[in-house]
Amino acid sequence: MMQPISFRLATELDLPAIMTIVADARVYLREKNVPQWQGVYPTEAVFQADIKKGALWVAVLNQKIALIMTLSPGPDPNYTIIHGKWLQSTDNYLAIHRIAVARDAAGNGVAQAALEFASQFARTQSYPSLRFDTHELNAGMRYLAEKNNFTYCGRVAMADHTPRFAYELLLS
Repeated sequence: MMQPISFRLATELDLPAIMTIVADARVYLREKNVPQWQGVYPTEAVFQADIKKGALWVAVLNQKIALIMTLSPGPDPNYTIIHGKWLQSTDNYLAIHRIAVARDAAGNGVAQAALEFASQFARTQSYPSLRFDTHELNAGMRYLAEKNNFTYCGRVAMADHTPRFAYELLLS
């Protein structure tokens, strides 16, 4: 029987497990021919900053970190210009960034549970919507978006000018 999945804020002590998940995600994405995360980003310093802001969450399954996910309040500078249209025009939203599942936890519904957690968390914090972006070739995240009623809103560009598909879910 599968154990329940719980969520908690990450701490500095979690960094080794977090970076292992990132390394596994790089390999997985490379195997799927997705050029996302194939450089140095995201670095340990990025996750340290997320931890300091109280924005990095981990999912725990069977006493192990099974997923990482950053939840950041808007406005996100990468979301200012969209080739398309966001569902709501306010900067009051919660953005999901740097989400990745541990290789040994894949297929256990952890990513699904994370989107449900993020939606519930955003609602409790009175955000009217949840946004995220992903590489157009990242079929897993695109499937998860559709399965969870996120709307494809258009394309945004990251700081390094790489394009991403942008999604939003209204929480009202």
